[in-house]
Amino acid sequence: MTKASTIINKSPRKIRLIIDPIRGVRLDQAIEMIKFMNKGKTKKIYDLLRSAASNGQLSESDYSSYKIGTIFAEEAQRLYRVVPRARGSAFRIRRRYSRVKVELVKQV
Repeated sequence: MTKASTIINKSPRKIRLIIDPIRGVRLDQAIEMIKFMNKGKTKKIYDLLRSAASNGQLSESDYSSYKIGTIFAEEAQRLYRVVPRARGSAFRIRRRYSRVKVELVKQV
């Protein structure tokens, strides 16, 4: 069992669109699926999967014997900014970040 995590400057809702289809899939299939997805920040998820594999000291030939056990995106910190609006009021902008955690398990 190997683990990895990272923080991505995209909202968790948008990151879940990328990670939901690869949950429970073999590692080599998940990497292929990520390569051809037409979404933003797929490169970060691809790097995260490769990092989890290297944490377990897996070679590329071992990828087919491991699957993605758990992968989830939770909310990390928020960056707040203020934009001026009409009549001296202000509007708050919340820039959301997400923390993505992945765990690879050996297939039985």
